[in-house]
Amino acid sequence: MPLEILQHGRYRILRQLGSGSMGEVYLVEDTRINRQVAIKVIRSESYIYSDPNSTSDAARLFEREARAIARLNHPNILPLYDFGEEVVNGTPLTYMVMPYCAEGSLATWLQQRGEDNLLSPMDVAHFLRQAADALQHAA
Repeated sequence: MPLEILQHGRYRILRQLGSGSMGEVYLVEDTRINRQVAIKVIRSESYIYSDPNSTSDAARLFEREARAIARLNHPNILPLYDFGEEVVNGTPLTYMVMPYCAEGSLATWLQQRGEDNLLSPMDVAHFLRQAADALQHAA
């Protein structure tokens, strides 16, 4: 599906960063404040079920996820900048706008290190502590 802009040009899609069964993540320019952000988009056509009630349920779950993220304020949890719904080329889209991390995720970083470049136990403990702190904050 051609997805180039959202919010009447505020969010200009630069490139796709990833995709999954329910939607995609894009690198986007927020033209209003001139910064790069990531947009997670869930498309109605990608919902697991074609039943309108299931589609509505999926959109509600996505909105619930956005509201949960918005309540969190922690250095190890990415904040939510925006949440919206829009129809693009006749396709309903629901999306979340979050910071773009050019360095990528911890999982990607670990994969790029390779099996020959293992982390020390101290480094593993450091990352586990950060993850545990974030999970404790979210609980």
